[in-house]
Amino acid sequence: MTKEIKNKKESDMQSSKSEEKLAEEAKKMPPIQDDISDEEELDDDGNEITSSDSVGIETKIMDLIATGHMFKAHVIAKKAFQKHPNNIMLAQAYSLVLLKTGAVEESRKLIYQILGTIPQKDESTDEMMITIEDLRASKFLASRNADAMANIGHIFKESWKYSHHCRDLEISRELYLASFKIKQKTSTGMNAAWLSWLTGEDTLAKQLSSDVLKLLPPFGLEASFSELIDLAEAQLLIGREDDACKLYEEAMKQSDNENYISVVTARQQLYFLREAGFKVPNASLDILVPPTIVVFTGHAIDHPSFQVSLFPQELESDVKRTIAEKLQSINAKIGYSSAACGADIIFVEALQSIGGEINIILPFAISDFVETNVRHAGPRWEKRFEKILAGAHSVNFASEDRYLGHDMLYRFSNHVMHGSAVIRGKFLTTDPHLMAVWHSRTDPIPGGPADFIDRWTNISTLHLIDLDELGENSGTVEKIETALVQPQKNTLSFDPHISKSPDRVIRSMMFSDLSGYSKLQDEHIASFLDFLEKLNAAIEKIGVPLESLNTWGDAIFAVADSAIKIADFGLKYCDIVENLGKKYPEFPFPIRARISLHSGPVFVAQDPFIKKMNFYGGHINRAARLEPVTAVGQVYATQQFVSLLHGETSDECNEYAQKGLKYYERYSTEYVGVISLAKSFGQQEVYHLRWK
Repeated sequence: MTKEIKNKKESDMQSSKSEEKLAEEAKKMPPIQDDISDEEELDDDGNEITSSDSVGIETKIMDLIATGHMFKAHVIAKKAFQKHPNNIMLAQAYSLVLLKTGAVEESRKLIYQILGTIPQKDESTDEMMITIEDLRASKFLASRNADAMANIGHIFKESWKYSHHCRDLEISRELYLASFKIKQKTSTGMNAAWLSWLTGEDTLAKQLSSDVLKLLPPFGLEASFSELIDLAEAQLLIGREDDACKLYEEAMKQSDNENYISVVTARQQLYFLREAGFKVPNASLDILVPPTIVVFTGHAIDHPSFQVSLFPQELESDVKRTIAEKLQSINAKIGYSSAACGADIIFVEALQSIGGEINIILPFAISDFVETNVRHAGPRWEKRFEKILAGAHSVNFASEDRYLGHDMLYRFSNHVMHGSAVIRGKFLTTDPHLMAVWHSRTDPIPGGPADFIDRWTNISTLHLIDLDELGENSGTVEKIETALVQPQKNTLSFDPHISKSPDRVIRSMMFSDLSGYSKLQDEHIASFLDFLEKLNAAIEKIGVPLESLNTWGDAIFAVADSAIKIADFGLKYCDIVENLGKKYPEFPFPIRARISLHSGPVFVAQDPFIKKMNFYGGHINRAARLEPVTAVGQVYATQQFVSLLHGETSDECNEYAQKGLKYYERYSTEYVGVISLAKSFGQQEVYHLRWK
């Protein structure tokens, strides 16, 4: 049993205690004091690091949270808190990490300990919570630590995103308000103002906005970027839209000195307020312009086995010039692309030359990719390939498997690229664009430019560069037969396994087992069989079409032809287990599910024993190895699955828009971090999937 799984088991034991026991434990907890230590150990690798006080450790933890390395942050925060349990700065940082990694109950317990308050059962929510009166009577508020108040206010605001309990917003507002009264900061004042508006305290919200505006000279002369944003929001809240837009414009003049994330954060706030029902002027969103994200696809330089030319070497300068012009016209700053010789490498070089961020996604093992997509154009292109990879912001693989002659791996890579750009676009509050260097007289082949173009549903964000128009045969209307412009598979002499490989398909899959099952004793078997019978009946009613569903013991393995189907099935299954597990008090632990989701290319063939079609390959194993390290009661999904899911939902959204219908997103994905898979199966970027 790994240490992480052991900790999760211990968490199950704690969460199963009675409410009375929790209350008794809370009474025994000494309030956390604001003591500052002189030395800290720990970094994410377990090495010793030294800081003159706890600020350095807290800063490191918060930086890791901001960049999405939640589990690294968890390791440091947990060890630091264990060494200095009375340090309030480390305690609140650890609480935020717990919250971000899905341990909501544990995060709340620690926060109540920091506040020195005892939670009581709330009749409306049936959960252990504190009241505003409890908070106001706490010694914590009497400490007048304004920064700590604001930090814990932030934690309660984040907690509301999980709980949706208005009480969390009210407590968050109270903490921000107390912080603002002690330390007049525009950020805490505006947080208190918006939280007041969200909880129906309109008069207080406007008064706080007016107080924030008095902190700086008119229109924010000599104010920082963040202060200008706070002043703009204050003007918005009291109804002065024109003045707010002037402040946003002033802030954007300073944005060159700011990380674009600051601009995006301000824009995200406006979208959040609009969703909450506040009237946000479109003009303000037009001012806070995020960078353009471009997904790229294009033809490679002609392969020697081509019988008709699509992209001869002499067209390189024309393609380079046209790509550069289009990048400038749409203010492109972030790109997602493969790295084949020809259009891909030209695009990457063009974006890198203007300081853009490049994220390269390769479809399969790098040695096979170089052999099939780079080397045939000559050593010059191979050197350029190495250079762009060295200078890329990130290099990832849609699949690290061998090519084996399966072109559908290119299509899967396109899905991952599209979904990755959509995820980034959601964070930047913008839609990704597709730029394609294609040949208009060719038919789509799996994973080729025409295939990508056909699957791109938002034509308003599509930018085409036609090689036919740039070449000597411009004006010709005859179609080019696909067989004439495909590399001959028999030329891939480096790979003797191609002819022996079974069929390969893109599939999404789910693995799940039941936490607590191994702790059951003989006297629980009858109840557990009853539990399984009810669980099976509930599964049959889920109504999601699956290609395969296998069960053994307490485990389930499901396969479907889309990420949406597996997401629906996995989340519904998780809900069923959570609700059903509470109905068996005789079990020593509540039965809960661990669920892992993954997508990738798998082999499909008839099982020699059961004579039915089954699925095989490394991606099946990857999905299985994620399940044991998934947090109990949660659904974890790989980067590949989440990318595919966001690409599919983006297509759904565009289809709804074309029909004039409103689309409601069903899923929320929060980045957990890079975690080690079970049985030394490597590492994997993982997301927490839940209903929106």
